[in-house]
Formats: sequence, structure tokens, C-alpha cells
Amino acid sequence: MKAGNVLCAALLCAAAASGVWAETARERLIEEVVVTATKKSVVENVQDVPIAITAIGESQMDALKFKDLSDIAFLAPNANLQPITTQGTAFFSIRGVTPTSSILSVDPTVGVFVDGVYNPTGQGTVFDNFDLASIEILRGPQGVLQGRNVVGGAVLVTTKKPTDEFEADLRIRGDSGFRGTGEDITFSGTVTGPLAQGLNGKLAVYRNDDGGWFENEFDGSDWGENEVTILRGALSWDASEAVNFLVQYEYFDQDGTGLINQSHQRQDNRPRPDGSGGFFDKGELDFATEMVGSCVGFEVGPTCDELDHFFEQRVDSITFTTTIDVAFGDGTITNIFGWRDLEQRSQGDIDGTPSATFPAWGGNDVEHWSNELRYFGTFGSVDLTTGLYYLDVELASETNQSLRLNDVPTWMNRSGGGTQDSETWGVFANADWSVSESVTLSAGLRWTEEEKSTASHALNNNRAFGGSQVFIGCGFVVGDGTCTIDLDNSDDWSNLSFRGGVTWDVSDTAMLYGSVSRSFRAGNFNLRRSNVGDDRIPVDEERMDQIEVGLKWDVNDRLRMNTAFFVLEATDLQRVALAADLSQTSDNVAKARFIGLELDGRVLIADSLTLTYAIGMNDGEYKEVEADLNSDGVIDQTDFGLELPNTPELMYNLGILHDLQIGDFNLSSQLLYTHRDSVFNNDNTASRGTVDTLDLNFALSPNEGSWELSVYGRNITDHAIYTQSTEINLPDGAHLAGLMKGRRIGVEFRYFFN
Repeated sequence: MKAGNVLCAALLCAAAASGVWAETARERLIEEVVVTATKKSVVENVQDVPIAITAIGESQMDALKFKDLSDIAFLAPNANLQPITTQGTAFFSIRGVTPTSSILSVDPTVGVFVDGVYNPTGQGTVFDNFDLASIEILRGPQGVLQGRNVVGGAVLVTTKKPTDEFEADLRIRGDSGFRGTGEDITFSGTVTGPLAQGLNGKLAVYRNDDGGWFENEFDGSDWGENEVTILRGALSWDASEAVNFLVQYEYFDQDGTGLINQSHQRQDNRPRPDGSGGFFDKGELDFATEMVGSCVGFEVGPTCDELDHFFEQRVDSITFTTTIDVAFGDGTITNIFGWRDLEQRSQGDIDGTPSATFPAWGGNDVEHWSNELRYFGTFGSVDLTTGLYYLDVELASETNQSLRLNDVPTWMNRSGGGTQDSETWGVFANADWSVSESVTLSAGLRWTEEEKSTASHALNNNRAFGGSQVFIGCGFVVGDGTCTIDLDNSDDWSNLSFRGGVTWDVSDTAMLYGSVSRSFRAGNFNLRRSNVGDDRIPVDEERMDQIEVGLKWDVNDRLRMNTAFFVLEATDLQRVALAADLSQTSDNVAKARFIGLELDGRVLIADSLTLTYAIGMNDGEYKEVEADLNSDGVIDQTDFGLELPNTPELMYNLGILHDLQIGDFNLSSQLLYTHRDSVFNNDNTASRGTVDTLDLNFALSPNEGSWELSVYGRNITDHAIYTQSTEINLPDGAHLAGLMKGRRIGVEFRYFFN
């Protein structure tokens, strides 16, 4: 019997002993959320942590009915966690601090940590609401405790740990856009419990079969097909009362059609070079792309002379965590070792037009391992956290592009890419000193050293012209190294991150805090160089300095109000620019400032009615410009006056949860409205429009029972949401604009036993 069937059978058998659900959506929403952001071994309530943080525990995720991280992000003010291209790949933006490219060697601005292990790339970082214990969204620089590449913030994802009591959780979900295209079906299940004295285990299985929400108007086919399989296993062993070992393994497999790209009219309805307006109106949910032939799988390369459209991703990861309680400082020693191997392949139509003009194939390989050894202890009125950190990352990236010239059957085919190896060492310490019962002073430092080396080949240095779209290949991701290296370089950086703060407990329910901090984003090499002379030296580090003051206030049992005000100063801001010849160059371009205000909380209007809210305001501007941002050949006032990319001035959400007792059942109803202002690309020639969405959910469960039936609607106004917006300088004026799904109506059944 297959693993999924075994798990399903086990869950259904367990249901015979049915537990009790009992909790309403309101009760789950207001449960205390504990966080790991400060890396202390003691349990901390999110309201007691002097950081601008949005934390969602398992109960809150159940109450709010979110599917993945991109949904949950709307709860956090000034946070945008939408994927760039397709499920499984994302670069997150917080407080306007954002990456501007999917180049593998360009480091993120927001760090994603899973069970304490850092993921150094944007690949494989979008998680469904499956087997998760909590998600913490930390806003603002987090360099002291989290390390490099957290200049915008950090997202801490914690999966469920094995329990010492038997639990089983089964979910089946299906939804559709009712467009005559495919349905989206998901099955997931988790079993956890004791295996022997002191030994607990967990097995979790996830399977998603998405038939495709979109229709390709070029040939009428369903698009957006996606298959995801996730297997997670974990063992927890209490070797003694003071020592615990936890081993976690994950296998992730994804196959789909990849990028849904709509070519629409340009910014401010400017005409294309050929005088036309656009293949589609901006805001439509339609697209058309020409994809022919079949070159599917990891063996795509020099022999491929036709193009299919797909996205494939494989991930294996292991995390080994050791915790030891020690008498010294009544403290805890924690060691977290993590290893992760990712393989990613994709083919797509970059121009997004009904005529294949700019197809491309690419591949990424990432293998990394890290180890963090830290200690937490208490010495009188001082809490001390200190540790050592090491990270080793090996990257390989390959890009193959075909460009049809002058709309005739002549193709320019080019290939490039390379490898990058990096090592990072860090030592950190943070102390919290309670100078009185109500005032705490904090100070932290982190010293980091990093070395990167690269070997790469420019795209235009391996170029051929012919009558067909032939991928000539460089072999970086398949290991045959068919391209000659034209750049072999290395560099190293060192820096000191810091944070200082003061916290005043005004009362038992109100806390004021203030902090100053500095964090760094790593320097990098460009593995997508077009020309031999491009980016031969690395981009330097990006530095982010922040001043933040905040208030966390539970006014009474019915009102929670959190506020944060921040000023961010960016130095040596990193940007990747797309030039007129389609080359992508990376540089330190400017100094910038972000000033913002954030509000979030909830109001218990009545015993059965709860209002949630989150508001983010952000005013970003360039203070100095050191590069030609709009590629017009000069650095002038036009560059200085550009809007910062991906920085909405206003974003907010309002949610209402209502519980209604109907006999022996509880009906929970949820409405969530979200808004995000339009944001621009690098040179302001393209924008992602304003986002306004409305989600609904109705969940029925017995007061005494262990099942729940939900009916939900996502984006019920059928709003077009773009994950990116980039003009491509081709004769037909193509536009790269990734589309997310529109309206979805679905149903979910959950059976839970404990």
C-alpha cells in the first residue's frame, strides 16, 4: 500500500475514538502565541518581545484559514510575501527593502529560516499551511541574532514537532475558478505520537494536484498545472531530563507549467514600439503564449531544438537539533545543524506574446549546510544569548536564451551562467539587563566574515545564429562544463552588526520600546552577465541602519493595539537593472531613506464578533543616486526623482470573524479585505497595479467532535494580481508580468484526533 493510503487509513481508523474540537474561531484567534525570535530557551509571549513582529500560531492559522505564506503576509503591515514567478520561488519584501532580481547569486533582503536553518536563496521558500506550528514575520533589520541578508526583516517558519501523545490530522481540500479549466485538489495528513519511552515520532504527507486555473488563449489549453509532493519525518529523543535530540527530514517535489506571463500595455498606456497598445488590457486575467515541442526533464541542453513550458523543483533537507540544559546560568545549549540540496529547472516564454519571440531555459542547483551553536542563560538581572555560526553555500546557475530577430525565422541563441561558492563565519552576543522591575536595556553585537568565489561565462560569449531555437548550453547545472570560463574571481567582506534598545513596561498590559540597529546584505557576483566586460567585480555590501520606536498595548481583554514607527537609512543600495540590449547588470546605485508607521491588532466587539486590522504606511525616497537608474545614459534629476521599487505608500487589511451557535454546532464566518497601493519596477517604466481583494470563509464544526467543514472564497472580486512587472526591449514591446490566480471557490474537510 502506498504511503499516502497507509496514512489515510490510519487517520480514519483513529477517528473512531474521536476527540473534541470545542474551540470557536474567536477562541483560537486570541490564544497566546509564543515566539522564537529572541533565541531564548524560555517561552516568550509575542506581546512581551520588543520587536515589530507579527506571529501566527497553529490555532490562529486554523482560525484564519490561510493557504500559504503569501496569504498570511497580508496580516503583517508593510510586508509583501508574494512569489515572483510560480509556487516554490519567492523573494520577500518588508518595509520597502526588496530584491530586484531572481538571479540565484543575488542574496535576498528578507531571510527565511525553517526550524532555525537559514535558506540562502529565494528558491523553495513558499510554504503551504501544512504541518506548521508557527510563522513569525520580523519587520526591520535583524542582523545581530539572525545574521546577514535580513536588512528588511526575517520570516521564521517552525514545523510541528513530534508529540508524546498520539495525534492525527487529515485535511482534504478542493477549489476551482469555475472557468472551464482544471480543479485544485489537496490532501494532507499528519500522524505523531510516542514510539518508545522518551522517543516520539512524526510522519506528514502532502499532495497537491492543481489542474490549472488559467487558459492559454493561444491554443485553448489549461495552464497553471502544478503537482507538489511533500514528505516530512521527525524523531525526538529525550536522552535524559536535560538532553534532547531532534532529527527532521523533508522531501519536496514539484512539477508544473511555471510562469503565467501576461504581456499587456505599458506604463501610463504608452504605445509599444510598433505603435500597438498591448495584447491584453492591464487588469485582465487572460494571457496567450506560444509554446511548442517537448524538452522536458533535467537532461535539457545542447540537443534541445524545441521548447516546452515547465517548472521542476526537487529539495532534500535534514535538520539535526540538540538541546542541553546546564546548571551554568540555569541555561541551555542549543546546536542546530542544517543541510539542504535543491535542483530547479524551468522553461518559459519570457516575452509572453502569442508568438514565441524570447523563449528561455534555465537551471539552478543549490547545496548548503550550516551550523549554529548558541547558549542562553540568566545571571541575576541579565539574560545572555551568545553563539557561533557557520554557513557553506555552493551555487550553480545556467541561463539559455533564444531571441527571434526582426520577426523572421532567424534566432540568436546564447548561453551563460556559472558557479559561486561562499563561506560565512559569525559570532554574536546579546544581553538584556533588567535595571528595574519595569525598565530593560538591551545590547547586541555580531561580527561576520564572508568569502565568495565565482567562475562564470557571459551569455554573449557563447552565441550562435540559426534558423531554429537551439539551446546551445553551458553545462553548469548538468556538470559537463561545456562553456569556457571568462571570469574567475573572489572577494571577502567583514562587518559588525549591532542593536541597542530600551524597553519600558508601562503597566502589566502596555510596553514601550525603542531601538537602533545596523544590518548588512552580502556582496555578490552576477551569474547572469550578458557581456564579458559586465560586472567583473562584485557588488559591495548593502548596509541598513534603523531607528524604531513602538508600543504594544492590550488595553483590556477586548482590545489589542500595536504601533511601530521606523526610519530606515540604506547605504550602497543594491539593484539589478535590465538594459536596452536585454543585459542584466548589478551595482550599488544609491542611498535611500524609508520612513513608516505600522498599526496592527484586534478588537473583540462582542463575545461572538472580532475585528482584526493591520495598516502599513511607508514613504521611501532616494537621498543620493550613484548610477543611471533609468538607463537613459545620464545620472540626473530624473533618476533622483524615481519611486523606490516595490514600496507601496499604503497597505492595509481589515478582517471580521463571527461565531454563531446553531444547536450543537458552531458556524465561524470570516471576511478579510486587503489593499496595497501600486508599486513600480526599478526605472518606473512598469508598475504592478493597486491590489484590492476580498476573501470569505465559512466553517462548520460540532461543539463536541473532531471534524470541520469549510467553504471559502479567495479573491472573490476576481482581481488581477501581478507578481512582477518588467518591460522587455523587444520590437513588439513585450512585457513580463507574472499573474496570480483570480477568484477561487473551494471546500475543505478536516478530521482531527488527539
